[in-house]
Amino acid sequence: MLQSIATKTIRDGRRSLMWWSIGLGSLAAFTVLFYPAIKQIPELDELLQGLPDALLRLIGDSELLSPEGYLNSQLYGAIVPLVLMFYGLAAGAGAVAGEEENRTLDLLLANPVARWRIVVEKALAMVVGLVVITAVLWIAVYLPAVLVDMDLDPVNLVAVQLSAALFGFFMGCLGLAIGSATGSRGLAIGLGAAIGIASYLVNSLAPLVEQLEALQKLSPFFYYYGADPLRNGLDLADAAVLMVGGLVLVLVAVVGFRRRDVGV
Repeated sequence: MLQSIATKTIRDGRRSLMWWSIGLGSLAAFTVLFYPAIKQIPELDELLQGLPDALLRLIGDSELLSPEGYLNSQLYGAIVPLVLMFYGLAAGAGAVAGEEENRTLDLLLANPVARWRIVVEKALAMVVGLVVITAVLWIAVYLPAVLVDMDLDPVNLVAVQLSAALFGFFMGCLGLAIGSATGSRGLAIGLGAAIGIASYLVNSLAPLVEQLEALQKLSPFFYYYGADPLRNGLDLADAAVLMVGGLVLVLVAVVGFRRRDVGV
């Protein structure tokens, strides 16, 4: 009898999780260590102020010389959420649809385990992966920041990691819902990525394009980044939207998986 689907999923994916953590952590550490060189070029602020507003919105922050502005523009504005989005989508899409395409789902279903438990424990394994990656990221940012005298609030740094993890959870649950309902890992990743990138563009350009303003609060990027958690701390309402939205998508995944004939 299978005792823990989540534990087995984490164990099977530990090597991939290690490389995701090392890759993002190394990029973050290098970015922080490069900050003193950027800080010595005050002309960069003047250069940024001369850029079009649309480009500044895509960059993520125009105050490049402040610690928060630098990290927002180089890491937390786009790179970190996009990396966690693709990690979540890969984990969510592979949870059910990946098992099905690899012809291993029949072995899983042969155990006395309900379909809802498979979905829930796969989602739990994804959460553990996101926690590990964001914990490594916090260390990879904070320790080099101390080394180069980068004045960062460690609590606010935790807040932005948590907000990023919740964003990755929401997007991963979207991939899980699509994959569980369709049985197609490629569709889950492709459609989820398209939705994620579109939501990034909507959130970035909404302040400049009147027609997009009504759509901004439908973007998960708005709830991840809108309150600027690196400067202001975690916005509990925004965090709740991402968490509850992810849980609703897990429920959708359960319903979709239970109603579908599985191809094994």
